[in-house]
Amino acid sequence: MTKPTPTNLMAIFPHWQRHAAFQHLRHDAHTAEDVAHFQQFARKAHDHELYRANPRYLAQKMGWTEGHTLDFLILAVEEGLLDFEWEVYCPVCGALLQRTHEFHRLESHQHCEMCHNDADIRLDEEITPRVSAQNMLRRLHPSRRDRADFRAQVDESLGRLPALHLVNRSLFREKLGSQVLPNNHSLGVQHLVVFFSDLKQSTQLYQTLGDAAAYRLVRQHFEIIFDAIERHGGAAVKTIGDGVMGTFFDNTAALRGVVESVRGIQQLNQQAALTEPQQLHLKVGMHAGPCIVVTLNNRLDYFGSTVNIAARLSDLAQGDDIWLTKAVLNDPDTLTLAEEFPCDCDQKIQLRDIHRTIEVCRLQL
Repeated sequence: MTKPTPTNLMAIFPHWQRHAAFQHLRHDAHTAEDVAHFQQFARKAHDHELYRANPRYLAQKMGWTEGHTLDFLILAVEEGLLDFEWEVYCPVCGALLQRTHEFHRLESHQHCEMCHNDADIRLDEEITPRVSAQNMLRRLHPSRRDRADFRAQVDESLGRLPALHLVNRSLFREKLGSQVLPNNHSLGVQHLVVFFSDLKQSTQLYQTLGDAAAYRLVRQHFEIIFDAIERHGGAAVKTIGDGVMGTFFDNTAALRGVVESVRGIQQLNQQAALTEPQQLHLKVGMHAGPCIVVTLNNRLDYFGSTVNIAARLSDLAQGDDIWLTKAVLNDPDTLTLAEEFPCDCDQKIQLRDIHRTIEVCRLQL
């Protein structure tokens, strides 16, 4: 009997379905070269490389950035070529506590039988995603696919990918939005950068330009912000009136994305030849720290003091400025970036309903 090989294992699934899935990938902003590169890897890889793989390993094999790889994987999961699985590890001894294909089954508080520790489970610390080939891509041999020793070596070398890095991708929210938590259930996040933006005197804009013309500008302003957030690895969580709530897991990327948003709105004013009463001026507040992720209106959303402080700071902004806390600037690279702009720093303020003094800086753009 002929021993199955990776190539003939791929032929088990109907060719036209696999072909259609890859065609859809090509239409989803991924180049034909990227798709062909992934197909070649999937044909030649050992079974254990495509089973419960660390996404960082796949990024290394593809030669892609982490963000590019995650977006490709999200689209491949949507097409049924791959599948995500979630693993939870004990923060004390590192034992595997939970493994599930369903995001909504992740438990926020778990007990470790190995070290008898009770722990709160956080999306950016104890939870990691794994990715496996589905039969549409390639049928993996049951006796050859599971290599725990190989996965351990990869994790030791590259580090496990925090689940937040995947969940906070804009494309994850768009394509896999059904991956939510049950009502009255939450997961902790140790560190998240949250920003709120708003338009200065937007009500006056509608009165000056008229509803239709003003709304067209507001829509363009949303597109500029969404593009900047996505380009720097963040996610637009929701719009609130003429404002946006967005999140990042990296401080420097967050500041770059927000600065790019403000600059983009300023360029829009110039390109549209808007006079001062007609111009859009972006107000931004930003804070970093712990929070919780929940499901609201069938979408993942974030709540907690970090979110509240960011929202309050956006109320202080006057237009073409960013109010951010020292928690954001604690990162040296972020501080270096902030120093490129006129900065009113070392302010200590009291925000409404926040029962402690907050150290803030105001960047003027």
